[in-house]
Amino acid sequence: MIEAAVGTRLRGPSTPIRRTEESGGRTILRQRQGRFAVVSLLVVLLAGGFVARSEASDSSTGSAPGSGEVVGTPTPLRNVPGVISTVADGTLIVYRMPGIQGKQINATAMLFVPKGVPPAGGWPLLVWGHGTVGWAPACAPSVQLQEHNTWVDGPNAILLAAVLKMGVAVVAPDYEGLGPVADGVRAGHGYYHLSSAGNSMIFAAVAAQRDLGGKLSGKWVPAGWSEGGFAALAAAYYADSARKADPRLEYRGAITLAPVPDIPAMNKVLWNDIINASQSGLAPSDHQIDQLVFANAETIYFTKTELHSGYPVDPGQIYGPNILRFYQQNWQTCLDDLNFLVKKDIKNYLNASSLRRLDSYPGIRGDAPNSLPENKKFYQENQGKLENSTLPGSILWLYGTDDITSPSSVTYNVVNKMLANGNDINLAVLAGAGHYDVPTVGLPLIEARLRQLFAA
Repeated sequence: MIEAAVGTRLRGPSTPIRRTEESGGRTILRQRQGRFAVVSLLVVLLAGGFVARSEASDSSTGSAPGSGEVVGTPTPLRNVPGVISTVADGTLIVYRMPGIQGKQINATAMLFVPKGVPPAGGWPLLVWGHGTVGWAPACAPSVQLQEHNTWVDGPNAILLAAVLKMGVAVVAPDYEGLGPVADGVRAGHGYYHLSSAGNSMIFAAVAAQRDLGGKLSGKWVPAGWSEGGFAALAAAYYADSARKADPRLEYRGAITLAPVPDIPAMNKVLWNDIINASQSGLAPSDHQIDQLVFANAETIYFTKTELHSGYPVDPGQIYGPNILRFYQQNWQTCLDDLNFLVKKDIKNYLNASSLRRLDSYPGIRGDAPNSLPENKKFYQENQGKLENSTLPGSILWLYGTDDITSPSSVTYNVVNKMLANGNDINLAVLAGAGHYDVPTVGLPLIEARLRQLFAA
């Protein structure tokens, strides 16, 4: 049943796409809320033709002098999770990269190297893109780890530990605008901004190569989860700039886990669900309230990024008074705390009157902001540019069927577009997996793909 559904969605009505299919015969046990759930793994291999993408013409590509240079001396990381610290040594590196506004800026990354002596030829390198954490510098994974002893990147400590056990070094950028202000990081995160995400990733690879030298083989792969899944694809888009900055680097392919590839399309699906829940006449479930939280909270980070990068959006046209207040007063609040505050505000609003509904909450104005000219331009010039390009190498794309963050119709539609543009995509559909399950359930596929990409 699932295989048939996947096949139907991936075949465009006017542009049939050739592919081969395999049904994975694997069953994975994973723990969820104190019990083990059985999740079957379905892998759909999509054979897309590979066409090398010409060098990106963006003015923001990383050809500026100094990009990837390491600033100062890397310092040992504090509070590294035990699952990682037992297999690797970690340092914080500061490096230079071209920022959204065209100037060279400081960025930071956590660099993990397997314990022991590197193999002959050096370790290969995984560049890891984390999920959404916030917009302010203090939300960075490295800051939260060292200052608050908190690992904020979802389930991915286990994933990174497994990669390190394979003998692969890992560099995990905080992204532009996220990181310790004491190391020169300034606010201005490029949330789903193509060049910002791509440059954050590729120049972390350059910095790692310059820091470790012959301890690395030069082979590198970008990978990431959620927002980091977009960052991994953006790194593929700009991969040639990494080679130009350091000819020792050899891009091998990309891995993207549960990315949100088309925000406007996702918003449309999300708001249809919210409107349907409002019209049912029933009290909203906690899940439905969470959908409204998701539709409101993270948009603050989009709006901040748009204004910082020169898109003159008007927050007053996007938000009602409640979320406009959050936008003005709480933009520095990191994601988990922001979600908590917004959810509390939504519940207070609903509890004040039995006549109030989810879709009347004075937050983001439904799906309407998608049609605002500057919003449309932002998505077209970032996510849209990515999905309409042909990226180098192969892409392993992992997606869970229960992922409400990136609905199936949106994922399949974007993958279909990219296949039509000649991208070489292997789509792994993980039956029964939600957004936070994908890194754990898909780990065997990630390990297998890395062995393949890093093979001599």
